[in-house]
Amino acid sequence: MSANARPGSGLAGTFDDWDPLDSDQGDLERLDAALGRIRRLWDRPEVKQWFQARLDLESVDASVYRTLRAVRQVAGSDPSVNGVAGVLRVDASTASRFVERAVTAGFVSRSVAPDDRRRSSLELTAAGNERLLVLRDVRVRFLADLTAAWPDDDVVALTGLLDRLDASVGRLDDVDDG
Repeated sequence: MSANARPGSGLAGTFDDWDPLDSDQGDLERLDAALGRIRRLWDRPEVKQWFQARLDLESVDASVYRTLRAVRQVAGSDPSVNGVAGVLRVDASTASRFVERAVTAGFVSRSVAPDDRRRSSLELTAAGNERLLVLRDVRVRFLADLTAAWPDDDVVALTGLLDRLDASVGRLDDVDDG
């Protein structure tokens, strides 16, 4: 990647001189485009069909998996809607809708928090734990299929780089709070 491909290095201007194939812009532009495509991966009809064939579900909603995973992740620290919102990096109202769907489906139970009766405490039900494990296994199998022709080192490198990008995104929360 060229040094000019970084923000603040002369890329500002009009779209009149913008060229997506220009090597000074191309790497980050391609990254942006790839992240946009990957963000919608789980919503693609053929991906949903792949999951439905393996899960015997009427519908496959990526937010259910993310919500269950987030509830499990916050179980020891902040098992609340706000805790789920923090893990998912969404606002509390969005997290509340996700949690409500999981509660309605019987995957999450909601009770009064023991330390603050104004708050709810969330916990995965047995069905929620089972669904989380099944969804995780099928998602991992899906990713294994996608990367089957890749050398193991490439999968490890991609995972490390995505973790690093995710950490950079996480630092945006620190900027917002500070």
